Amino acid sequence: MVLLEVTIALVVFTLVAFSLIVVLNTSMKLAIERNEIDASTRGLENQVALLHLARIVPIDKDLPADGSGVTYHLVIAPEQLQNKKSQQVSGIYRATVSAKWTSNGQQENRSISELLYQP
Repeated sequence: MVLLEVTIALVVFTLVAFSLIVVLNTSMKLAIERNEIDASTRGLENQVALLHLARIVPIDKDLPADGSGVTYHLVIAPEQLQNKKSQQVSGIYRATVSAKWTSNGQQENRSISELLYQP
């Protein structure tokens, strides 16, 4: 009888331990994915901050790699806006920075877009 109780206790302990391992593995995968998204978001914000420091010209190019495994692409195009008098407003550009990376074998991407004024 004691052997049966010990066997049942071991089975229950094994099931609980296995469940904890599965939960831990899933949470680690999600934490890694979240860190990749955070890194790409910080990289996008840094690239937009760099745009504020430079002269704005229309462009469509890949940006240099930052060593994090994320690749960035920049598109700056003139934005066609009109004022209240229906006159074209010049010097306004839309800058879009896109980030691409591979996570768990799948291609992920994020982008950020901002209007910039260059008098």
